[in-house]
Amino acid sequence: MREDILRYIELWENRCYFDGIPEEVPARLSQLNKAPSYKEICSAILKNDYSLKTLGLPQVKSRYYSSFKRIELIERGVISDNQLKLF
Repeated sequence: MREDILRYIELWENRCYFDGIPEEVPARLSQLNKAPSYKEICSAILKNDYSLKTLGLPQVKSRYYSSFKRIELIERGVISDNQLKLF
């Protein structure tokens, strides 16, 4: 989570906030994710938003997701061990 927050801050600093992001911005701008603020970061942490979806960051799938999904489909009989059936 810490790395994601640092990436969020770096992303906005590279866009146009060279002196750092502000503590607070107008409510309308923060609702539209048009401007960053430390208040929004704190709010995401308090909401236990580990993926930081409320800040507009994309959700990253686990590197094991495709393997798990393949095992699940094999167990359900949707695909065979060697081949994927088209739906």
